[in-house]
Amino acid sequence: MIRSRSFLRSLFGAALSLSLAAAPLATVTLGAGCGATASSIGGGVRRGGATDPSAYQAAITAGDAAFALRADRAQLEAAIAKYEEAIALKDDDYETYEKLARANYLLADGWLFFEQADKKELFLKTYEKGFQYAERGLKARYPAIEERLAAGVDLKDAATLVDKPGIGLLYWYSTNLGKWGNAQDITVVLTYKDRIYAIMEQVYNLDTNFFWGAADRYFGAYYSIAPSFAGGDLDRSWKHFEASRKIAPDYIATYNLVAEFYAPKKQDEALFDAMTQKVLDAPVDIIPELAPEAAVEKRKAEALRKRKADGEFPF
Repeated sequence: MIRSRSFLRSLFGAALSLSLAAAPLATVTLGAGCGATASSIGGGVRRGGATDPSAYQAAITAGDAAFALRADRAQLEAAIAKYEEAIALKDDDYETYEKLARANYLLADGWLFFEQADKKELFLKTYEKGFQYAERGLKARYPAIEERLAAGVDLKDAATLVDKPGIGLLYWYSTNLGKWGNAQDITVVLTYKDRIYAIMEQVYNLDTNFFWGAADRYFGAYYSIAPSFAGGDLDRSWKHFEASRKIAPDYIATYNLVAEFYAPKKQDEALFDAMTQKVLDAPVDIIPELAPEAAVEKRKAEALRKRKADGEFPF
């Protein structure tokens, strides 16, 4: 990144305080849930072999098989249940904690997001479980991080201890925490803004290719959401989106983000239409291993078009 971390964090806070509260997809309700705290799984990580090795391996195998079928919600929920069985048998299995963080994110983002009116508590709890599992995985993988967090150090100040094997834990922690906060109130978002930014910066520093250009995609959205006086910059936003697109041109979530955040700021209705159409036209298996996630993005593109028809975007 070009500017110093402290400067960008201050911009991030200003941008969030002014713009995330009004972001169209943000379910920000001032007052309800005010002051919510991101809790952790209690107790120190129990290290060592599985208490029942055969049952542990069976749970991992069953969980992986169910997750492969995650386009079916019941299979996704079954995968979560099996992975939870596995970590109960081997608490220092950081790889399974990462799987749980990702699976809970998908359950919240891909299903419960569209059911918030009736299942808001479960929606929030699922994101919460996602970041709790990711944090537990970081503690399991990195004893030094566990020690620092136990001493009261914030994860934002320990994120640089993470190397590439832990990048997924960082990413799924920040995405779950960010959406958990954004679905509550602006005070929660502001409480964790520095932590999320620092973690995503470490993801960027470790591997810009990770998860189909995830870090550039994040910063593309960030620089388009922020107002100009608080660091928003449509040129920088576009460069990050383009960098992510070049890494993974078939990752269709990028196009939804361009449509939702960049195109309205740019006052480019044609770009909005082209980006959402690109998502809708893409084969659901354009990236075969991400077909379930692509199906979610298609639902989001339809929702974006409906919001445009309802006059939510200033074209």
